[in-house]
Amino acid sequence: MKLTTAIRVIAATVCGLFLLTGCSQPDKGQQPQKELTKMTMLISSDAPDCVRSAAEEFINRAAFYSDGELEISLSESQQVETILESSEAEFAFVSNEELVSSVPELETLNLPFYFKHEDYQFSALNAERTKKRLNELLSAVYPMEVQMATVCGYEDLAADAQVDLTDFRKRYPLAVKTSYFSDQLQEEIGAREIVSDNPFQLLLDGGAEIAQASLSQVIETVQQGQKQAQELVVFTSAHKLETVYLLIGQDVMESLDEKQQAAVEQAAVMACGYCSTLAQQQRDQQIEQLQELGVQVYRVNLEKYFALLGDIYQYQSEEMLLQPDAELDSAIRSEGVQGTF
Repeated sequence: MKLTTAIRVIAATVCGLFLLTGCSQPDKGQQPQKELTKMTMLISSDAPDCVRSAAEEFINRAAFYSDGELEISLSESQQVETILESSEAEFAFVSNEELVSSVPELETLNLPFYFKHEDYQFSALNAERTKKRLNELLSAVYPMEVQMATVCGYEDLAADAQVDLTDFRKRYPLAVKTSYFSDQLQEEIGAREIVSDNPFQLLLDGGAEIAQASLSQVIETVQQGQKQAQELVVFTSAHKLETVYLLIGQDVMESLDEKQQAAVEQAAVMACGYCSTLAQQQRDQQIEQLQELGVQVYRVNLEKYFALLGDIYQYQSEEMLLQPDAELDSAIRSEGVQGTF
């Protein structure tokens, strides 16, 4: 009896130890929790809808491609430059306009008719030689570099309906925010420029016959009855393509593993493509809306104008009021860029 009792006690003890040991073992069916890398994407609080949507697309794509390891939050601010300088954000979608005051050389991209179209702009700005120069300029001010650049908006030309562009003897005053051409060059181009803080309003007031304008300005003017539709015409000339950069902190990629780096690169491509698509869709919708309102819309063939300005920017820049950044201009016009001037 005593032996039987002893065996039972030993057996119970072993079972108890086994159960306790078993409780401490990890559940083989439970996956280990992923370690999240938390970062911030910065945009301006007044960024256009296409940029805001592209930033959200980047965040979602980065999370998807990294299997949830990259958790990026969206931050909006009116102090974009200050935040960029302080390295408080790892990523940013920032327009060229927001950077010009700190990096004056970027004013080169604001020259009229500098890019023929979106494809030319994308090809030129994302070429390695161009990105190298952009990053040289940016690194002097911000601890950021360009991951990718794309279009985020357009500026066209509006005109009085009486303007006759088929009569090349006439020189119509063109209202602009900034003049880049000396009087001599204006004579060669065949157009006189008038500088105004609000070029389109100057056109409406009769102070100019052609003015740089956004399509939304023309739509709003007609809808509010400030001008009748038949009094205005629009030239969809891509007078200016507005550029936005997807910036990334200089040390960010080094802090990520290979899978996360690939996720960022893929997300950048998708987000910038999405931004360009949305900007183009909005432009197409605005052109259709203008036509429905009764505004005449002309799609202008500007090949000769492009050639003329290309020669001025490249060979006569010393005569301009603002000289293009030589390295940036040369990179954009390099033989490796499709559709050059």
